Parts: sequence; structure tokens; C-alpha cells
Amino acid sequence: MKKSLKIVLFWLFSLFIFYTLSGFVILPWWTKTYLPSLIKESFQLPLSLEEVTFNPFTFELHVKNIALKDHNESNISTIEHLYVNYEPSFLFKKEFYVKTILVDRPFTNFHIDQNGTFNLLTFFPSSSNEHNATQTSSSLVMPLIIEHVELQKGGIHFKDESVKEPFALDIQPINYVINNLSFYKDDLSIHALKIALQNEEKISLASSISLEPLKFHGELHVDRLPLKDFWRYLLPTLPATLEQGALSLRLPFSMDLSKEVPLLTIDKAEAHLEEIRFLDQTNKVIELPSLKLDGIDFDLQKASIHIQNALIHEAFVDVQLHEHYMPNVARLFSPPATKTATTSQQKGTKEKAWTFALDTLRLTNSALILTDHNVKGAPIHLSGLNATLTSLSSDMNRSIVYELNTSVDKDASLALKGSFVPSTTQLTVELKAKALSLAKVQPYLHPFTTLILKEGLLFSDAKMNASFGKNPLIKISADAELSKLVLLDRFKNTLLQWEKLKMDSIAYASSPASLHVKKISLLKPYVNLDIKKDQTTNFSDILKTQAAQTSPTKTKPSSTTKETPLELLIGDIALQNGSAHFKDASLPIPFATYMTSLNGKFSTLNTQSAKPSVLKLEGKVNKYGYAKIDGSLLPFDFKNRATLKLIFKNLDMKSFTPYSGKFVGYAIKGGKLSMDLSYKIRKGLMEGDNKINLDSLTLGEKIESDEAINVPLGLAIAILKDSRGQIDINLPVSGDMNSPEFRYGSIVWRAIGNLLGSVITSPFKLLGSVLGIETENLTSIDFAAGEFALIGSEEEKMEHYQLILEKRGELKLLITPSFNETIDTQALQENNVTAQIETLTPKGSSEKNSYGRAIEKLFVTYYSKEAYKKELQRYQEEKLDKGAIYERLRSKIAEKITVTPEALTTLANKRATAIRDNLITKHKIAPDRLQIQEPQSSDALREKWVGCAISISN
Repeated sequence: MKKSLKIVLFWLFSLFIFYTLSGFVILPWWTKTYLPSLIKESFQLPLSLEEVTFNPFTFELHVKNIALKDHNESNISTIEHLYVNYEPSFLFKKEFYVKTILVDRPFTNFHIDQNGTFNLLTFFPSSSNEHNATQTSSSLVMPLIIEHVELQKGGIHFKDESVKEPFALDIQPINYVINNLSFYKDDLSIHALKIALQNEEKISLASSISLEPLKFHGELHVDRLPLKDFWRYLLPTLPATLEQGALSLRLPFSMDLSKEVPLLTIDKAEAHLEEIRFLDQTNKVIELPSLKLDGIDFDLQKASIHIQNALIHEAFVDVQLHEHYMPNVARLFSPPATKTATTSQQKGTKEKAWTFALDTLRLTNSALILTDHNVKGAPIHLSGLNATLTSLSSDMNRSIVYELNTSVDKDASLALKGSFVPSTTQLTVELKAKALSLAKVQPYLHPFTTLILKEGLLFSDAKMNASFGKNPLIKISADAELSKLVLLDRFKNTLLQWEKLKMDSIAYASSPASLHVKKISLLKPYVNLDIKKDQTTNFSDILKTQAAQTSPTKTKPSSTTKETPLELLIGDIALQNGSAHFKDASLPIPFATYMTSLNGKFSTLNTQSAKPSVLKLEGKVNKYGYAKIDGSLLPFDFKNRATLKLIFKNLDMKSFTPYSGKFVGYAIKGGKLSMDLSYKIRKGLMEGDNKINLDSLTLGEKIESDEAINVPLGLAIAILKDSRGQIDINLPVSGDMNSPEFRYGSIVWRAIGNLLGSVITSPFKLLGSVLGIETENLTSIDFAAGEFALIGSEEEKMEHYQLILEKRGELKLLITPSFNETIDTQALQENNVTAQIETLTPKGSSEKNSYGRAIEKLFVTYYSKEAYKKELQRYQEEKLDKGAIYERLRSKIAEKITVTPEALTTLANKRATAIRDNLITKHKIAPDRLQIQEPQSSDALREKWVGCAISISN
């Protein structure tokens, strides 16, 4: 018994000694000596162990300086110290239980060479991996439980030389703690992972994991992870360069990999991007000091992403529009186009549609610069930019609500709010604009017009409802104001400007097309009209030729389209303190005038109403002139119905010298013009009654002009001007506005030409119409043939001459001595015969038939006695009485009397003198206003009267 006990004790002691030696010596020696070779032979992994210790009583294993080497004997992965504490008592429970595993300073060197080969993969051939995986899965014959696993001060060095710019990253220290790692079903293990970059903790993970089934629950934290190097490495094809930026993240997650379709959800995650700065060729393009995402929900199975809030603070974007208006921002984040289609596209597979929703996106205190390189213009600066978008979603039926407020170029502001429904393209906009500079539009006008929009500010409060579907509809209601507008021509001279144009209650609808404006007020408008030497104006070339040629092609309507006319309704239009400058350089002497203090209004304009609009306008012309216009017209059918009354008063005539020089050939030295013009237009037919008053008109020097009317203008003025220096003209005009040859100016000048032309043709008729007297027979004073004594019938004419000269102080009467060679010669011959007979027949003679004896004596004297007897016999044979015989003989005697031209001239001068003496003596006309002209022959009046021509002169 004792012997047996000794044997048992011996073997027990021997077994203890062997167990002790095996644990303390043999197992460490074998592990250090043969385990690396076995692993290398089985797995092709070159492994080295510096020191291995094992306590068989506490089942604690210590391994120092474990190293996995490559073929060049360089370390790929190392562990400075590995500690394992195994608890064998749990074998009775059929559990493989490890109390503690400590891994101190593990380090792994990940390297991808220039050929894209990953260093670790060279040690894990695919066939071996599959074999080992199969072996491992089949070897788990009992549950494995590890109570505590801890990795301390680990590190990873990653380097990729396969990319254009080699990438290297050191991740350390890494600390990872796992508690209760179990393979029992639904048993949870607790994990805590902390990763630092450059000795700053950046990533931490707290999670619980169930290995059977495989489920994960936890929360990942990232604290200001620098993104610069990751961006360049992961997205090398994007042109944008991320100069700086950091990511912070809180990611609560749940993952279930036990299902056929993996389940992954993220609940109420948060992300924060800080100090993001993107560059384009070293120029700052985008700055995002802060971008926060709150309430991020993700569901892989439902393919949905939901974000409650996104907040961007103090962002800056520099937008550059290059050729074809491609913004630089889009180009920076657009990868190069590739011809390779994705796998799903090649195979024609359909992926599950993802849904996305962002409840609120806010942009605060941000800035944007917009530079358009397609035109030469200054950039647009938006500052203090605040915007809010709500209900951003992949659901096209969901309404997106937006709001935006910003300052534009410091002095202006813009506010927008509204909504948009993508599926129906329903858009609502509320806009408030303050002092937006219209000068920014000028570069876009340059291709189409020579106008220069120098200044202009837009103020607006507008609302719009629009739909851009199959039947587009736009409705706009607004109040608008354009202030400080200045338009220049290509020579930078002002064409048009105003202080303020205000439009109240604008209402526009696209279908049916209508535009209503309640009221328009225009303050201090100014228009500059300049007619050049070639008779073009400064408004003639405002449209560029190219634009004028191409625009009709673009806007040409379809032949089948019937356009609905626009319904236009504009309330009262008020004009305050306007001015206008007019210059005409096409005249021999350039003309310029200036109108100021223009005030007026225009009543309602309505295309749907037959009620005429009322126009009232008045203002100041030059220094002391006055203008007023009253009218009633159909503004959109002017030719059909219009009534206009224009009054101009006290206009300085001297300024009209350019026009008088062109059309009548004289300068105007002085005078004032007033006009009362009335026009009626019905169905294109114009009737005008123009009353013109010229006060103290005085002509100046002669001006050569090919277009001047050839009339004695001075005489016309003298005829028309009354004793007070006034000229009153009633000038009716008419014309057919439907005629393509209708020109108002030509009608007026034709009427003026007819008026002045009558000075030549019938000056007395013109005087008669002015003075209201009958003047048809004032062109001559009639005398009996051979006589110079005034007859009683001509006295009435003398009175009219007196009236004319009294009423027209600048006129002179021209008396032309006149004779008629035929009847005056005959009369003088008869008078001479009578005189001779009277000489031969003395008064008081008692001789019988002394008259007959005197005729006989004279006949014999001029002819002969035989001729007398012969003529007497012939007359007696004709049985003429004595009186007839004497008349025949007198006529024959008269034929022998010679009347010289001097005698006729003397007769004419005596007639003129008789007229002059009568007017001076009887009618008290000043001698200097009566001028006797050169004698001239004239026609006989009814074969017995001779008229001395009377005309007038100035």
C-alpha cells in the first residue's frame, strides 16, 4: 500500500515536475523556436518572437517583440508585448475562457507600392485564406469567451506609392478595449476604441457587439479629423484643392449582419465640418468655417437618408463664370468624363431608389462674389447672406420653402421668400429689392445696343405665382421704383435720365396676357434730342446692326400660332419737373432750345376701352417761354381719334433763326412767338386750326439756303404786322395720316408757304383778309384815256390806301406811272384836234358854221383841198349826216397828229403825281410813304381806261 502510494506520489511529483518544466521551459522554448517555422510553413508568414514566458499555474502567457516580417526581413507588423491570461476551469463548463488579453504597442505598416501591390496581401494567398477560414470555422467546437481584451498604444503607418502624389499617414496611439467577448447567442460584448492622429485623439468608438447573431450597436465619435490629405488621396481626379478642413462626427449606429439583407441604421447623428477651404489654382474659391448637420437618420434597408438641420455659417464662395457660363464651382467638383459605364448600367440592373429629406438648411452671415468673364463688368458682391430652405426632399410632390436675405455691393439689399413644388413646377416668390444697381446690366446690353446704362437703382416689392408646366402661367403683382437712371449714347452724352420713376400696383398675367398699373409717377425726367448734320439723331443708332438682324429670327412666331393681344391698363401717369434739350445741327445755323419745369399727367390708358385718355402738360421754354398741351386721345389708336390743343407763349424768336434761315432765308433779329394750335384727328384724317401770334418780329441778315421759300419776307411781315407790332395768323392745316407720304412738318410749311406766297400774287388780298376790307380793285387807279385827272369813282380806293397805311406803319405805297400806247395816243390825237378846232373857232364868234370851216381848214392843211373834196363827196354819197361827216374828217385829221413817247411818259407821270398829291393833300399821307416808280406801259381797261398800277412795299 505504501509502495503504491509512493509510486503514485512519484508519478504525481514527476508529472508536476514535467508539467512545471513544460510550462515554464518547454512550451516557451517550443513556441519561440518552432512556432515561427510552423506558421511560415503553413501560412507563409515570416514571424519572429524575441521572448516567450508562460506560467502553467496561473496560465499567463507573455510574448515580447512579436514581428511579422517581409521577404527582406523588414517588420510589417509588430507587438511589443502580448499578455494572455487563460482560465482552464471553464473547460468543465465546456467553454474556452480567456480572462485577459493585453496587446501592448501593436504596430502595422501598410504599404502599397508603385505597382499597386498591397504588402500584406502577398502573405495571404487566396487558396490558403480559404483553407484557413474553413479550418477556423470548423475548429470552433466549444464557445469562446474572452473577458477582457485591450490594445494599448497601437499604431498604424500607411503609405501608398501607386498614386500620382504618394500618400502617407501615421495613426497613433490606438487604444481598443473589449469586455465580455462571447460567442453565446445574444451575448453582448462591450467595445471602446480610441484612435489618435499625431498624438491627438481624433476617433473614438463605444459599442456593444453580439457575435451570435452578429449585431453591432454603438456610437462613433470623430473629433476635428483633418481632411486635407484624405481629400487629395481619395479624390485625386477632382480639380478642387482642399487647402484645409476638419470633420467632427457623432454617429450612433445599429447593424445587424445576421439577416440575408444586412440592416444598418443611424439615428440622430451629428456632423460638423470646420474651416473648409477649397482652392482653384491657389485662388480662394470656397470657404466654409462651419457646416453642421444635426439629426441625421440613415436606414440601409429602407434606402433612406433624413437630416433634420443643416447650418452653414459665414461661408464664402467665389463664383467665376467662364465660357458658355460654366461656373468654376461646378467645374471644380466635376470629375473627368469617363467612357466606362458602371456595373449596374452594363448589366441593366435596377438599384433601389433612395429617398432623401432635409428638413431645414440654413445659411447665415455668408458672402458670395460673382464674376462673369463673358462680359467686361465689375463683380457682384453679396454679403451678409442669410438663407433658409425647408423641406428639401427627393419627393417631387413636396413643397420646398425658401427664404433669402443679402446685401448687394454694400449699398443694396435683396430679400426673397417663397416655395417651389418640383413635380408641378409651381413657384411662388416674394421679392423685396432695395437700391439694386442697374449699371451691372450694362455689359449684357453691349452686344445689342450702343446705349450706356451709367446709373440706375431698382426698388421693388413684388410677388409672383408661376407654373412652368404644359400650360405655363405667370402672375406678378408688384410696386417698383427706378431711381437715378442715366442713359448715355456711345459718345457718353446723356440721352435720358430721371430722378425717380415709380409704378404702383403692377399686375401682370401671362394668360390671358394682361398688364395693369394703378399709377405711374415720373420725377425730374430729362430727354436730350440731338439732330445731326446728316439729319440722323442721337437715337438713330442705339440698336446695333447685328442685334437688329438676328432678333427677328429669334422672335419670329409660328405661322400657326395666334397671339392674344396684351390687355394693357395703366392708371394716371404724372410727370413732375421734367426737362428736355433739343438741338438741330442739320440747319445752316445750329439750333438749340431747352424746356424746363415740365409738369403734367396722362389719365388712364386702357386697350379694352373706347374712352379717350386725357393729356395735360405744361412747362417752361428757355428762360421766359411757356408751353401747355391739352389733349384727348386713344393712345393705342391715335389715328382713329384724337383732339389736341397746344399753347406756346412768349417764345424768343431769335432762337428760331436756324429754322428761319433754312426755310425762309433770313435770320431773326428779335421778337416773341405765341401759338394756339388745335388738332382733331378722326379715322386718320387730321384737321388743324393754328393761331399764331408774332410780337415785334424783326428780321436780320440774309441767309443762303437751298430750301428757303422765295418770298419777300420783309413785305409779308410788314403786311401782317399791325400798328402795335403784332402779327396774328390763322393757319388751318389738314392731311391724311393714313398716307405713307404724310409728314406733319411738310404740311405746316406748305401752309406757311402758301400764306407767304400770297404776298407776291395778291398782297392787297392778304391785307384785305387781315384788315377786313374789300381790296380786290386796289391794284390800280383808273384814268380816262389821254387824261390825268382823278375821277370820282377812285376816291374810295384812296380811302382804303389811307386805312392800310395807317394800320400798317411799315408799309409804303408804290405808284407806277402808266400809259397805254394805243388808246392814250388816240386820245391825245383827238385832244390835239379838238384844241386846234377851238383855236380856229374863237369863243363868241358869230360866223355861221365856223366849226365846219375849222375842220375843212385843218383837213386841207394836213392833206389837200382835192383830198377834202374827194372825202366830202364820198361821205355825201354814203348819205351821212353833217355830224357824221365831221367826225369822219376829225378822225382822218387825228391820224396825222404825231404823239411822241415823251408825251405818253409825261401823261403817265402826271397821273402818278395826281394820285400822290391827292393822298398827301386830302388823306394826309406822309410823302416818304409814297414812292413813284418808273413809267411803264399797261393794258387798257375796257378799251377806254388806263390803270396806274399801285403796289406796296416795306
